[in-house]
Amino acid sequence: MTPGGYGTPWKTAANTGVVTDNPDSIPDIGWQTPVQRKVLARQNAVLEQQQENAAPAAEPAQENAVPSRKVTVTLLLPLSGKKSDLGQSMLKAAQMALFDIGSVNFELVPRDTKSTKEGAAAAAEAAVRDHADLILGPVFADDLKAIKPVVSGSGTPVISFTTDWTQTDSNTYIMGFLPFPQVARVAKYASDKGYSRFAVYAPQTEYCDIVIQTLKNSGVPVVHVNRYATQQPDISTLVEDFAATSKSDSAPNHLDFDALLLPLGSEGLRSLIAILDKNGIRQPDVRFIGTGLWDDASLTNNPALFGGWFAAPDPALRADFEKRFQENFGAMPLRLSSLAYDATALAAVLARSVAEDEPPYTRENLINPRGFAGIDGIFRFRSDGLSERGLAVLEIRSGKARVVDPAPTAFISPES
Repeated sequence: MTPGGYGTPWKTAANTGVVTDNPDSIPDIGWQTPVQRKVLARQNAVLEQQQENAAPAAEPAQENAVPSRKVTVTLLLPLSGKKSDLGQSMLKAAQMALFDIGSVNFELVPRDTKSTKEGAAAAAEAAVRDHADLILGPVFADDLKAIKPVVSGSGTPVISFTTDWTQTDSNTYIMGFLPFPQVARVAKYASDKGYSRFAVYAPQTEYCDIVIQTLKNSGVPVVHVNRYATQQPDISTLVEDFAATSKSDSAPNHLDFDALLLPLGSEGLRSLIAILDKNGIRQPDVRFIGTGLWDDASLTNNPALFGGWFAAPDPALRADFEKRFQENFGAMPLRLSSLAYDATALAAVLARSVAEDEPPYTRENLINPRGFAGIDGIFRFRSDGLSERGLAVLEIRSGKARVVDPAPTAFISPES
């Protein structure tokens, strides 16, 4: 992908992974299961013992001694201001990762972006001044834009939690949940299940632009693409026209598409579903499919969505994280908190292998083709800085989203 361009945003198979137990295929760095975390904890105990037994600095270094310098990672989060709830939840998740698998030679330094671009730039400037080995964050696209001029000359790698795919470069990686693989994954699954005529009904947003382009690039037949302005006060007439023009010539009482992509979430999706239903566009006559915006527990109680499909990380992996988070902090984590956990865990594990004269977060280390196994499933960074994830396909049922096609446990290709 060329950042900022929409021509070919995601050249990849719909599911670049496979379910396997082969240790030669699965990621060799993982912390998603209790067993993996126990192994990492034992490794850290060994490192601590090595450090205690290491020779004094004035004596020749022992061959296997732990490096004396700490690896320092800065975590940029909105810990105050209008987005502080999210920032505080993500900080707690990062603290959990430190407790679970932190390394004796790893230090995490949280810095407050104050929910402003200016605050993000100031926090990044402090990180560069203190010679941080890696910056995790910020969360929002505008904040990432603000810190890039500050960080660019330092060579400090940045792993941001945003979904703004246009801001990647040779030293900036995007960890947020991107729409490209979500759309390709669910479209391929629907096609494999016999759905052969796809339609889209979506607001006129940049997000939906790329979703629609990805659907077209996925190879499935797209027979209708209908859009509406986000400021449109009432779209009832537009949906009525959409329903009228979608009648099948061969069967006037049926629609000429059998799968409908609805790339929006929350109240916007609820309202649109209700209007579609009034105009005869409903399940099971057509299959509703969505994006990661459907990964919202509040949507699972809407009967009009029962049977709808979307691609997302396997919720079973996240369930353990959410349970432990609630036990530790007395509240459920906000959805993006798992990103902070996985990013901190990745940084802590990579810090263990650092040599005194080598940076731990080299490009080679970060774009490991086998990827990493985290709370949100397997993921890896591509050479263009985008994150690639192993996603499950979920079906909305009464009160829950159930996995109907499992997430892969290993990537099957180098990089698509």
